[in-house]
Amino acid sequence: MRQSTPYILQNSEIAVTVMPEEGGRVASLVSRHSGLEFLTQSQTNREFTSLDLNAPFQNGSCAGIEECLPTIGPCGAETDGGVAPDHGDFWRLAWDVEGTPDSEHLCIHATGVSRPLRFWKEFSIEGSALHVKYRVENLHSLPTSFLYACHPLFAVCEGDHVVLPEEVQQLKLSYSRRNRLGTPGAKIQWPRPSGDSGIDLRFAGSSSDGIAEMLYTDRLLRGRCGLYRASAGQGIIVSFDTAQLPYLGLWLCYGGWPDPGVEPLQYAVALEPTLAPCGTLLEAQRANLAYVLGPGKSLRWSITFQITVPGIRPGDFSLWDC
Repeated sequence: MRQSTPYILQNSEIAVTVMPEEGGRVASLVSRHSGLEFLTQSQTNREFTSLDLNAPFQNGSCAGIEECLPTIGPCGAETDGGVAPDHGDFWRLAWDVEGTPDSEHLCIHATGVSRPLRFWKEFSIEGSALHVKYRVENLHSLPTSFLYACHPLFAVCEGDHVVLPEEVQQLKLSYSRRNRLGTPGAKIQWPRPSGDSGIDLRFAGSSSDGIAEMLYTDRLLRGRCGLYRASAGQGIIVSFDTAQLPYLGLWLCYGGWPDPGVEPLQYAVALEPTLAPCGTLLEAQRANLAYVLGPGKSLRWSITFQITVPGIRPGDFSLWDC
């Protein structure tokens, strides 16, 4: 085990805490105007230690903004390139800090263990926005394929409002605990699934609801989505270039994960810009949607997390008037 060193980026509007030695995750994203924390906080008391490839995601911090690469769900030996671990390599590794960080800038990197991939994240803040630039490089002499999804676990309260682009009319179901919404592969109408269930997926449920669901959009034209914190009158907007990240995953978890009896139960919403609407690298490979990176080649993309001003109305937020 090692002692984790937090790096804090802050200005007059936001404060961001990054933990390079804890999987390179963003552990905190706070509005300095309201004091509102937008990210889930770790519920474990143990010190972070690098985990082997057999460790499930629930053995980690399960909090803040983490990265899934080269897969989301675990993959077996039949996967091109071999076994890929649960939620990928990088949340389980200590990342290295590059150069000399300052109060508004930090760059970190790590090298994967299941694939010959080196991964960089460059953080910067501007006004109320956290900008993250990503780069992944293939260190191998052969092409390497991978799947990537950002994994921001946003804190929620009952009644908070999930906002997707207006073009989204339906979602593909990847998982629904106890098949509440149907079986994997089903097309789910957004925001109200068909039938008289009374379900409206836009609104966060209670932490005791026992709900856990994973859904994906079709290919998007506009990479802009968010979460409105109803009780605080403030929201967070996630922006990304759909030429780089064409799809969005939506994880709704209101006390439905991990398995019953395993504590702590998660209470979060994740809005996950991704390369493919697939839960595993193997699934992406079989659908010809995995990204194939040539020897020595790099891929770059970026994501912005912007906190809105306090007192914004839900209608304004839906129209992205921030």
